[in-house]
Amino acid sequence: MRFLDITIKDLYQIFKDWKPAIFLLAAPILFTLMFGFMFGGFSGPGGDEADDRLPVSIVYDKETSITENFISYLETSDVIHLESNKNGSDLEDLKTTVANEDFAAVILISEDFSQSIRQEGKVSLDVILDENTPAGIAVKQTIQTAVNQLQTAAQTATLVIKTYSEKVGFENPGESETLYDEVFIQSLSAWRNPPIIPLVTQTSTEGSEKTSEENAFAQSLPGMMAQFAIAGLIGAAEIIVQERKSGALDRLSGTTVLPFEILVGHWLAMFAMIFLQFIILIIFGQIFLRLNFFSAPWATLILSITSCSFVASLGLLIGILAKMPEQTAVYALIPMFIFSGLGGAWMPLELLGETVQKASNFSPVSWIMTGFKGILLRGDGVRQIGLNILVLSGFTLLFFIPAAVIFFRKRT
Repeated sequence: MRFLDITIKDLYQIFKDWKPAIFLLAAPILFTLMFGFMFGGFSGPGGDEADDRLPVSIVYDKETSITENFISYLETSDVIHLESNKNGSDLEDLKTTVANEDFAAVILISEDFSQSIRQEGKVSLDVILDENTPAGIAVKQTIQTAVNQLQTAAQTATLVIKTYSEKVGFENPGESETLYDEVFIQSLSAWRNPPIIPLVTQTSTEGSEKTSEENAFAQSLPGMMAQFAIAGLIGAAEIIVQERKSGALDRLSGTTVLPFEILVGHWLAMFAMIFLQFIILIIFGQIFLRLNFFSAPWATLILSITSCSFVASLGLLIGILAKMPEQTAVYALIPMFIFSGLGGAWMPLELLGETVQKASNFSPVSWIMTGFKGILLRGDGVRQIGLNILVLSGFTLLFFIPAAVIFFRKRT
């Protein structure tokens, strides 16, 4: 058990200066909050937070059944929040509200809107928005989808009126308008409530009932945990370099302590430091960010162990390769930025290109991210994240074996 003496000695050297240790906890929390609020903060379901949809003003003068149903349809959107403006405003004032970001967009409904739909089956809208902003792009896509569905409903109603007129006929124009409105409303409602709804369920093997659902911190906290775990290797790897430069490592090798015990002692110290960081951040996320890591406690524990094992092996390799203490910062920061960027620590992989998504499979941070997000968003158990655990174990060996080979060669 002599390797434990080395582990305790390393941990003492790491934590005797409390400032870096505090940074390794404060920094990931700070960046977690920053990235989390960028992607919606506490907007996940189950809370009492305010509506965070994009505000959109809709201006119209004449209210008809078609206009009323179209507005009602838009109000069900998960992307935009409508604010009606029946009295209208000056066009320049409306453009100013969009430019000042008071509204993400302004929808202008003309007086002949309903008549054009009823007679021609065409939807014509004037929209003021900025297509160069993410909000503008999201609103444009939402409105275009709604317009396409509205046009389909109008064409369906027109076809029904034509068929009914040819086979049965109408006694007066009022019957035609009544039937048109009824079919139009039903067709538009069908888009809102499709008769067939694809249902995908995920059952946690841990028997949990509640997950973090769409909490934005389910993206940011695992990413920052992984990123700053790698950043924390700088101080730990410096200890190995300092031992080698001061001759302490050679003197230790001349004792009865085996080289493998030296290697394991240093690795275990790094693992303990990172694992403690993980545990503190997981508890912080569970208590303050409403992230239910404990929905699958065994999965959380095993994924944390394999994640910390990979990082500790990387740190061991860095400490053995670096010749100067200053080099440990470079050797740690380069993989930190590469693995974090490719692994989706800063931005959800779903928002990145297909090439980046494929390349992310070569980043261990990606496997940490997808594993923890599976636990937090779906309540995944050990079985569901088994591949993540296996891959991270592979990354552990990928870095530990070269570190051991180089270390033993230098000792001979």
